[in-house]
Amino acid sequence: MTPLRVLLVEDSADDAELLLRELRHGGYDVQWQRVDTPEAMAESLKEKWDVVCSDFSMPRFSALAAFRLLRETNQDVPFIIVSGTVGEETAVDAMREGVHDYMLKGRWSRLVPAIQREMREAEHRLERKQLQEQLVLADRLASVGTLAAGVAHEINNPLASLIANLELLNGKLTKGVSDDWQTPMNDSRDSAERIRLIVRDLKVFSRSDEEKHGPVDVHDVLESSIRMSFNEIRHRARFVKAYGDIRPALGNEGRLGQVFLNLLINAAQAIPEGNYENNEVRVVTKMQHDQVVIEVHDTGGGIPAGVMSRIFDAFYTTKPVGVGTGLGLAICHRIITGMRGTISVESEVGKGTIFRIALPAAAANAVVAKPPAKAALPKAERGSVLVVDDEAVMGRTVARVLSMDHDVTVVTSGRDALTRLNDGQRFDVILSDLMMPDIGGADLHAAIAKIDVVQADKMIFMTGGAFTPQARDFLSAVKNPRIEKPFDLQTLQSVVQQMIRLPVKPVTKSNEATAEKL
Repeated sequence: MTPLRVLLVEDSADDAELLLRELRHGGYDVQWQRVDTPEAMAESLKEKWDVVCSDFSMPRFSALAAFRLLRETNQDVPFIIVSGTVGEETAVDAMREGVHDYMLKGRWSRLVPAIQREMREAEHRLERKQLQEQLVLADRLASVGTLAAGVAHEINNPLASLIANLELLNGKLTKGVSDDWQTPMNDSRDSAERIRLIVRDLKVFSRSDEEKHGPVDVHDVLESSIRMSFNEIRHRARFVKAYGDIRPALGNEGRLGQVFLNLLINAAQAIPEGNYENNEVRVVTKMQHDQVVIEVHDTGGGIPAGVMSRIFDAFYTTKPVGVGTGLGLAICHRIITGMRGTISVESEVGKGTIFRIALPAAAANAVVAKPPAKAALPKAERGSVLVVDDEAVMGRTVARVLSMDHDVTVVTSGRDALTRLNDGQRFDVILSDLMMPDIGGADLHAAIAKIDVVQADKMIFMTGGAFTPQARDFLSAVKNPRIEKPFDLQTLQSVVQQMIRLPVKPVTKSNEATAEKL
């Protein structure tokens, strides 16, 4: 027997029984409910039904009124009028309004085929709707992808200046300045880091993640994310860590950090402020077979059942306007599935929520790659540096960082740089932004190569997001170093110093020919 949930809009119990008998003869195991008033039907529509069968006219209700109530719920459920009084003209008018079919009572042989046909049609409509939603989503994600790198470039330019200046100030504050100044400085640096991660979130939609996956120390990544999110949590709930004995997980450290940070901030925001002692955010780690499991628990308001099925859909959010974009959990899902893991959610309204991540475990003897400790920079070999960046603030920041060890010249356009080179000036390093309005980094490289191939080889490219195919192709084609904005001071100083110490290649016909091609 095939299960079938039927809502009967019928004032006659005998007629309802005849209809149900026909459905049972047709092979259905029927679960049903009979209503004959608007109030009763509105209450019944809180449940899900496979089909609605309605008499046309009742003392306190009608088929058309029932159909309008159903339509208001946005449920695509077959609605069939079964009546002994409806005329053909009236039935046609009803179908023009959207009713799916009609039949006369007593002609029960049509009932089962009509229900089967309309349920198939409803399934096809659902498939088409889902496909259309996927196409709309794909289009919206493509739009985000197109904008993401541009947004990254626009944000990363001022952000690079902000982070670099904060590092410079921090270096001065550590020399005998009280904690009254050091604490707000640390808060500012953490906030800038959060902005950087938000930009990276958007980049997930602009291109596939090209970063390498390998063994990751989950606890190290969690600790970093906890530090960044703790300011959100500490005013709302007690924080508990329940770490188990786990193996490294296979994944990408930076991307996992994004996911953990997002889940922790969501957990905090699910809990209203003002009841710290009675609320808790808990992070649990454990092994389950060959998977590393990470759970983020909160005692917030929970997620309604109607929302659970869409919780990982892009652009879907239950947060107020201005608080959530609806991208956070969609990005988390995309990142985790990209690591061949799973992310799921359990929730109970009024009690709280658990987000659970399961990732493949690395081998028990896997070695987690640790970033090498930054070695002290060797004594700088003084050189001449030309900085080319259309953002004047960025140029001044780079000059501020490098001028302690080098002679720095700043220009705000590629044309100004070419003017200096055409006038005979030469530099040990040319530090150029990749995306600029007048002459971009790629065109500047080609123009400089025609003036002096050695100077073209001395170029270092700064980029806050190479967001055009031409820019990406250019970076793949040339061997010049590049640094991603925002960068830390030591990285900038190190790359510049390496370029200064790089032996100058002799000019040959071969590299002159290469320059002509560029």
